[in-house]
Order: sequence, then structure tokens, then C-alpha cells
Amino acid sequence: MKRGQISLDFLFAVTLITITMLNLVYIADSERAHSETFDTIAKLKAFSVDIRDSVVKVYAAGDGFTVRKELPIKLSSGDRVTVSLVTPDSIVVNASLGERGYTVVQRSPVPIYENSSVTLTDTKGDFGIVATYNETEGRLDVVLSP
Repeated sequence: MKRGQISLDFLFAVTLITITMLNLVYIADSERAHSETFDTIAKLKAFSVDIRDSVVKVYAAGDGFTVRKELPIKLSSGDRVTVSLVTPDSIVVNASLGERGYTVVQRSPVPIYENSSVTLTDTKGDFGIVATYNETEGRLDVVLSP
């Protein structure tokens, strides 16, 4: 072998090392994307549980009681999260974040008599949960207010 000459075995070894490194980078990037998705889902699930607990507290406190809630996720332009109280006993959080959509459903331990919803955006990130006494029906209604 002459000076400055590269053997075929050396080129083959460099090619294998390069392919292995590219695969490791691809796996790391894929795992990062999965962990970001899991983080978003976990935050939405915790938010829906917090809303459920707040609905129960407002219902227990009675007429005129209000709790303000703020979205724990920073929204970008075009992102939106819709929180809905659905009769008879569901709390639904629909989120459109980036190109992905997420839905979390919680069962409310207290009755929900009236459908209501609020949409949160990057400029409006909070809402209220309000208890009002419905005199005509003789019951306590829990609704969402912007």
C-alpha cells in the first residue's frame, strides 16, 4: 500500500460508523417528539382534573360563587383550547395545538344541567366557573363564563 492510499476496509468501517450515528440521531429526535407529546397530554389531563375539582367546589359553595381558572399551557398564535360542560355529567377539553388535536373527557361527580363552553386562545387564557341558582327549576347550575 502506498502512502496516502485509503483501504477499502477503512472506507467500509467509516460508512458503518456514519450510518450508526445517523440512526442514533434519528432515534433521539423521535424520542424527543414523543416526550413533548406526552408532556402536552399530561398537562391537559391535569388541567381537566383541576376543572372537575373546581366544578365540584363551586357547586358545593352555592349560588354566586365563582372560580377563575387559567390555562397552564402557553398557546401560540392559531392554537385554541375549548373547555365544555356537557349535560348530564361530562367535562370535555378539546385542544388544537399546532397541527395536533387532543381531547380529554372527565366525568363530573355533580350534575351539569346546562351546556356551556369557553374557547381559550393566545390572547385570552382564563375563564370562570360560576354557580347560579335557577329559580324556575329549583336547582343550582354550574356554567362557564369567559
